[in-house]
Amino acid sequence: MLRFAALLLLGTAGSLAYGQANFPSRPLRLIIPYPAGGPTDVVGRVVAAKMSEALGQTIVIDNRGGASGLIGTAELAHSNPDGYTLLFHIVTTAAINPHIYRKVQFDWIKDFQALARIAIVPNVLLINKDVPTKNVKELIALAKASPGKLSYASSGNASLLHLSGALFAQQAGIDILHVPYKGAAPALQDIIAGNVTMIFANVPGLLGIIKSGQMRALAVTTGERIPSLPDVPTMVESGLPKFQNASWFSLFTRAGVPAPVLTKLETEALRAINNPDTVARLKEMGAVPAPMGVAEFTRFWKAEIEYWRPVVLNPAIKLE
Repeated sequence: MLRFAALLLLGTAGSLAYGQANFPSRPLRLIIPYPAGGPTDVVGRVVAAKMSEALGQTIVIDNRGGASGLIGTAELAHSNPDGYTLLFHIVTTAAINPHIYRKVQFDWIKDFQALARIAIVPNVLLINKDVPTKNVKELIALAKASPGKLSYASSGNASLLHLSGALFAQQAGIDILHVPYKGAAPALQDIIAGNVTMIFANVPGLLGIIKSGQMRALAVTTGERIPSLPDVPTMVESGLPKFQNASWFSLFTRAGVPAPVLTKLETEALRAINNPDTVARLKEMGAVPAPMGVAEFTRFWKAEIEYWRPVVLNPAIKLE
């Protein structure tokens, strides 16, 4: 009986090892926690197509929009840790939501495995063209001279654009009014019209507006200046040494995935991200390719969670 049990265990171990060595032997699933058609969905599909070619298996796209990405995130948390389920995360769903949705039936750190960062999307501080300031320092001085009079728009409560404005107010020591909108487009229209003072917005799609003079770009939020706006300084250069962030795209899988499977996923994810076709598509969409593997991206992800913690948990910020 003991010999039979030992043989059974050896057989099971052998089957598991064989399955890992031959991964993937069936189609994979990529959960995108947003509706189809948006920029997050488009980038996810581009990377999935290249990974599918390399892995020799179809990657089925599963759009699970709703609750600011929480529905799709929960779907991965409750999946099997076999490497066949992936999640397309952005900064909001991976680093900001853990502070907003704390009463969930999974652990934001322990249940997920960072796989690869794909790209970043720079943000820029824009102001109405008639605001009498030429740079960030002058804007801060104007806000301090008139507490509560200046306003900043966002694409909605708890969005990255909202929290970027709140972070700016915190670090600059100013009182500015948050005006949430249902999306970035109406927010930008109201800034052009002069109804709102400023906004932190994604650079892609805004270069025409900036170059036409409809709004003025005061600073970018990335650590370095960006090629598309070479004359626009960073927030750090503008006097806020701790203000450095951007939107980012990434891949995650379930924690507990066997090491050989994780290594294969990481290898093929990075190969897909570095593929010349992928790089070209990302640049066309205004994203900056910024690949990171498991170890580096895990450190980056956890640092991002800590970066946004004091902003989100600030009692002065209303997220409802």
